Amino acid sequence: MADGHGWVNMRVPHEWTHPFVFQARDGRSWEKMLIGLPDGVNIDGRDMGGWAFSVFSTRLSKQDKLDKKPVRIGVPADRSVTFFRGRGTEREQYRVKDPQLLAEAIANRTTADYGPHVSELAATDTPACALPQIVRGELADAAPPASEAASAKAVHLMGRLALDDGFIARMDTLVHRAAEAFAQDEYDPHATLRTVSDWTEELADACAGTYGETYSHDDVLQAAGMALSAITETINEQIGKLTEAGLALPHIAEANRRQRRERIDTYFEERAMLDPDTLLRTTYSLNAPTTAEALWAMGRVYGSQPRTELIDGNADHQADSNIAGVDSLDILIPSSGHSSLSR
Repeated sequence: MADGHGWVNMRVPHEWTHPFVFQARDGRSWEKMLIGLPDGVNIDGRDMGGWAFSVFSTRLSKQDKLDKKPVRIGVPADRSVTFFRGRGTEREQYRVKDPQLLAEAIANRTTADYGPHVSELAATDTPACALPQIVRGELADAAPPASEAASAKAVHLMGRLALDDGFIARMDTLVHRAAEAFAQDEYDPHATLRTVSDWTEELADACAGTYGETYSHDDVLQAAGMALSAITETINEQIGKLTEAGLALPHIAEANRRQRRERIDTYFEERAMLDPDTLLRTTYSLNAPTTAEALWAMGRVYGSQPRTELIDGNADHQADSNIAGVDSLDILIPSSGHSSLSR
């Protein structure tokens, strides 16, 4: 419903929402959410299942998504809502002039007796980073799927990780080694998460001595998962570079080129759908963020902490590793050959 300040507010199930980021010309990041509609969302008698629209993220919507609660979103009351579906030459658009119709349709759908089915769009038309799975040509998410929502302490620890120079340096090394492993079809997100968890635990121990903060094993694992997810697109950019250098397996290289072509098509299609004001102020970026930028952006979403250097930036420093017999990142994420990252 309209809030009296020019916005129509609504709540959508968190499963419908897929966060993504694009960058302004001045370097600022703009956080948005793609909303994929399931069957049964009816607007003026038209079933909008399989269609999607996007909104700007807010502090409340990001927290709702993190907590796996109905996500609060808003759209300008005086602007039409643009929906889209399909890819390439099959891309379609549909505009609804009155956003209140959308709010009512979503409210009716979420209170109706439907199963948990979410439309195909959620699996096929969202940014790759939004889905916790591995696809053939690049990573959809570098981390395994999370089993539960992150705790408040895990979120706080993620903020610490995001601005620690030593942790960032280690993750930068991991980006290159993970890309090499994926290009050879040897990437294992669970083994990689164990590596990042070891580093996160090391930083958590340093926080205990420096700030008197204590974190549980689950806090550490959840924060590590968020940090690993944050660098997904950075890893993917390296996979693309390995592909063009002829260093990826043929079937992975073929899939990678196809997915990058699709991303470029989507780039221009999304640009074409932006309203004139937004188009003047912003532009999507086809380039992935650096490791530091990716971690900083994730930390900013959850509330970043002061910049520190609580741990050594040497990624091969694994004195407290929980992985028996492993004392080097070269073993965890090798440049070639069989490793603990292999399936």
